[in-house]
Amino acid sequence: MGSNCFATRFKTVEACSVTLVDLLISLGSAGLAFFSLPTVLNKASQVPRRTASIPTAATLTYFIPLFAISGLVLTSITIAGQAIVWWLIVAFRPVKKTK
Repeated sequence: MGSNCFATRFKTVEACSVTLVDLLISLGSAGLAFFSLPTVLNKASQVPRRTASIPTAATLTYFIPLFAISGLVLTSITIAGQAIVWWLIVAFRPVKKTK
């Protein structure tokens, strides 16, 4: 009986910690997506598309299914939102011109 009680508590603690990790990563990812939106909305902003935006958007897109497979579903949803913002930056912001 004692070992079953320990195993039940261990599974509960493990599930709770995974949920906490998912929540913390998701909060950070949602914050990054939210604070990147002004770059999309500001028509005067110029970003280095080839060196920053396209690799960032591609990397974020790559991580979406990896987080979903690992069970961090909330994180994969917020990273998908962040990837959408970066693809919008790629699509709508001009390439920064060098002088």
